[in-house]
Amino acid sequence: MSLLPLLVAYSGDIPTKRTLLEELGVVLGFIGLGLFGIQFLFSGRIKQVAPSFGVDNIVQFHKEIGIVAIIFVLSHPILLLVSDWEYISFYDPRENLPRAAALFFATFGMIALLSTSLWRVSTGLNYEWWRLIHGVLGFSLVFIGIVHSIQVGHYLNEFYKIAFFILFFGSLVYLLVHARMVRPYMAKKDPFIIKEILPRKDDCYTLRLEKKSAEPFRFLPGQFTWITISHTPFSLQQHPFSFSSSAENSILEITAKRIGDFTNTWKYLQPGQTAFLEGPFGSFTLKEKPCFLVMGGIGVTPGISFLKTLADRKDQRKCILIYGNESWKKIPFREELDRLKNQINLKLIHVLEKPDKDWDGEKGLIDEKLVTKYLPEDLNEFDYYICGPGQMMDKAELTFRKQGVDWRNIYAERFDFV
Repeated sequence: MSLLPLLVAYSGDIPTKRTLLEELGVVLGFIGLGLFGIQFLFSGRIKQVAPSFGVDNIVQFHKEIGIVAIIFVLSHPILLLVSDWEYISFYDPRENLPRAAALFFATFGMIALLSTSLWRVSTGLNYEWWRLIHGVLGFSLVFIGIVHSIQVGHYLNEFYKIAFFILFFGSLVYLLVHARMVRPYMAKKDPFIIKEILPRKDDCYTLRLEKKSAEPFRFLPGQFTWITISHTPFSLQQHPFSFSSSAENSILEITAKRIGDFTNTWKYLQPGQTAFLEGPFGSFTLKEKPCFLVMGGIGVTPGISFLKTLADRKDQRKCILIYGNESWKKIPFREELDRLKNQINLKLIHVLEKPDKDWDGEKGLIDEKLVTKYLPEDLNEFDYYICGPGQMMDKAELTFRKQGVDWRNIYAERFDFV
C-alpha cells in the first residue's frame, strides 16, 4: 500500500531519467510519504484492524515503520543535494519564501516527531502535549509532502496522478480527523457517570462507571477503552485502559495504578463526574479454550475481566493464573481472586518477588523454569495470555514457544503506546 504513490508517480508519461542518486532520492521520498500516510490507517482505531493483526503488533509496527518513514523522507533531500548542490535553492527563501519555510518546517518537524516519540518519558514531556504535537506534526508533514510533490511536478505531471495523490492521502488523513473529531462528537451524545472510586492495594484505584442512557455498552472480556474524564470529550486527556469488570455487568470498571499524570488524579475524582468512553478495542479477548494466564501487577486487569465473566456465566473451563507481584500486601485483586477461586475452575499461583519470611509459595521473578513447571500436559488445548512487565512477558512468550505451544494460541498485551 505504501508503494502505491511511487507506482502511480512512475506510471504513464515518465520524464527523462536523471542521475542514480537523484532517482534514488525521489524513490525514497515517495515511499517515505506513502509510509507516513499509512500511519493514519494503523493509528485511526479501526476496530476491524486489531483482530487481524493484534494491538501489540499494530503499535510496534506503527513505531518501527514511523522511524523508517522519517529516515526515507530525510534521505530524499540529502541524496538530491549530494547529487547536485543546486537543489539547495528549494531551501532559499529568496527564491520562494513559502516553499522554503514549508521545507524547513518539514525537515525539523520530522526530527521533532522522532525525538519526542522515542524520548517522551525521559524528557518529561506531558502525554497530552505529546499527543497534540504528534497529531499536528503528522498531519502537517503529509500535507507538505503532497503539496511539494504536486508543485515540483516532475513526476506528477498528469491530472490522474495529482487526483490519486489527493484522494489517497486525503482518505488516510480523514482517519485522523475521524478519530480526533467525529468520534468525540459521537461520544458526547452518550456519556458515562463515575459511580464510585475504589482504592486498592499497591496505590491502585478502580473507577466504576455507569452509562447515562439505557442502551448497554457491550465489550468482550479483555478489551480496552479510551476514556476522557471531563465535561467535554474534545480533550487531549484521553487514555487507554482495560476493563476489569465482567462483560456481563452493566457497571463498567477500569483499574489502574497511580504512575502517571492522569492516573495520579484518580484519588481526587468524585462520584457524579462525567466520563466519555470510546471503544471497545482490542483482540486480547477470551476465546473458547481453557486459559493459561501469566500476568504481573496491574497487568492482570484483562485477566480479572476474563475470570469475572467466567464466574457470571458459570463457565467451569479450566484456568491457570500465574500472577507476579512484589509482595503479599501489594496484590491489587487479592481478595477478588480468592473469591473467584471458589467460584470457577481456577488454579491460582502467586509469585512474590519480596515475600515475607513465612511465605511458602513461589518466590522471585516469573521465569522459564517457573512457567514450565505449571504448563498443562495437553499444551495446545489451552489459550495462553500474557500481560505485565515487558521482561516477564518476553520470558513467558519464549517459554511457550520453546515448549511447543502453537503461536496462534499465544496472546500478548503490552499497552506501551508511547
